[in-house]
Amino acid sequence: MNQTSLVVLTSPQCKNCKGILLENQAFCNTCGAKIIRERITVKNLVSDFTNNVFGWDNKFFVTVKTLVTKPQILFKEYINGTRKKYMNPFTFLALGTALALFIFNFFAEDYMALNVDSNKQSVEVIASMMEKQMGEDFDAVTYKKEQLEMITNVSSFMLKYFNLLVILFLPCYTFLAFLTYRKPYNYGEHLVINSYIQGLSFLVTSIIFTISVFTNPSVYMLTIGLLILYYTYAYGKLHQLTFAESILKLFKFFVILIASFFIIMILSFILGIAIAFLNH
Repeated sequence: MNQTSLVVLTSPQCKNCKGILLENQAFCNTCGAKIIRERITVKNLVSDFTNNVFGWDNKFFVTVKTLVTKPQILFKEYINGTRKKYMNPFTFLALGTALALFIFNFFAEDYMALNVDSNKQSVEVIASMMEKQMGEDFDAVTYKKEQLEMITNVSSFMLKYFNLLVILFLPCYTFLAFLTYRKPYNYGEHLVINSYIQGLSFLVTSIIFTISVFTNPSVYMLTIGLLILYYTYAYGKLHQLTFAESILKLFKFFVILIASFFIIMILSFILGIAIAFLNH
C-alpha cells in the first residue's frame, strides 16, 4: 500500500493539468497535451513553428483536408464531441472571411471591375428586352448606365461591410439548409455545418479570385458553380444521399430560397404602404 502511494507521489505530472504521467508517455491522458522534456533551442523553436503553422497535422490543414475529402466525418465528429482534432467552426469561418476581405481589398479595383463586367451582359439583355417592349419611350443607354452604377455601389457596399454581411447572412443560409435537410440535425448543428462550408467557400473564392486577377476575369465565374457543387456534395455525404436525391434537395433549396425572397418582398411592400399610410 505504501509502495503504491510512493509510486503515485513520485510519478511525473503534466505541467498543463497536473495529471499523473507514465514513464516515456508522449501525451497526457487527461488533457491531451504533448509532453515536453527537451530544453528550448533555436532548432526546436523553428521546428515547432513549422509544424504548427505549415504542418499537415495542424488543425487548420486537418480541417481543410477533411472538409474536402470527407466532410461528413468532420461534421459528425465535431457535433458528437470530437473537438480537439479540428478548428472551431466559427474560428474557421472568421479566418476564411478575413482572408477573403484582405484579398478583395488588396485587389479592390479588380474586384469592382469584375463585378461590373460579370453583370454587364445581363444588364444589356434586360435593356434590349425592355426596349423592344416600350419602344422609343425607353432610354436604353441611361438605363444601362444607371444599372452599372448601382452594381458598382452595391459592390462597394459589400466590400465595406463584408464582415457584417457574413454574420447577417450565415443564420439565413443555415435556416434554408435546416428547412431543406432537416433531421436528424437541429438548427444549432446546421449552424456548425454551414460555418465550416462558408469558411471553406471563402478560402476557395479567395484563391480563384487571385488567379483570375492574374489570368482571366472569367475564371472567377467558376466559383458560383464550384460552391453550389460543394454544398450539394457536403450535405449529400452527410445524409448519404444518392446523386438524384442530392439534385432534388438542391432544387428544394432554391425553391425555398426563391419563396423566401418573394415573401420578404411582399412583407417589405406591405410595410412600406403601412408606413406611408401612418405618415399621411
